Amino acid sequence: MTLRKKHRIAVWIILLNLFALLLSSCTGGFGITEEQKLQTELKRWENFSGSGIIELNAMGMSLRKNFSLAKSLKDLRLDVLDGGLLGSAAAPSISLYLGDYLALESPMMPALEALNLKDKIPGGVMAFFATSEYLVEKYGEEIIRDKALVREDFRINFNPKNYQIESVMSGKSGSGLNVKYTGQGQLDSIEIKSNMPVSAKLYFDSVKYHTPNIIPLPQKESDLNLMDMLKDILKP
Repeated sequence: MTLRKKHRIAVWIILLNLFALLLSSCTGGFGITEEQKLQTELKRWENFSGSGIIELNAMGMSLRKNFSLAKSLKDLRLDVLDGGLLGSAAAPSISLYLGDYLALESPMMPALEALNLKDKIPGGVMAFFATSEYLVEKYGEEIIRDKALVREDFRINFNPKNYQIESVMSGKSGSGLNVKYTGQGQLDSIEIKSNMPVSAKLYFDSVKYHTPNIIPLPQKESDLNLMDMLKDILKP
């Protein structure tokens, strides 16, 4: 066999190997089932932390602050932060905790701590503290079929292609949230709405998928209503 012929054979072997690699890279995703895609996306919501800017709106007033958010399979905590002076660490001006109970803490607005939060956890929200395996096993067939999960007046809508959570709505309370993502599939923003003149939007600068260390807020008892408090604050 001549040297030239050997070179031609070597070139063809290299081209065939490259073609095989190209085919494998193109078809590698075809083996992923709908259940696996759903579970992968739900897994992101089990444990994570994030930070960015939160925009709070209440009764025509608007406030923009830094925030940090942490969620695990047991609980969730959101801290709205005041900037530290001369390089000191930022301190929470408002903190919200959700676990077995709902709690608020606010050095900036102590009246918020007097709100009656007993039994104010929205129906269906505790599904966010279930494992992805449990959710797929119990509701996967329905989600894959309808691209939504509906229980009584509570509805979660999923992206038809990749099962990202797009919105959560409660018809009874009129509250809900809308979720946006970056082109890379990372959390971009979460908009929270309610049936009261109060809303919030979280713009994420960073998101990390890990199990965060969450410090619960103390549980408090009160009978103060949020709307009554806002009316008193805005009273001429």
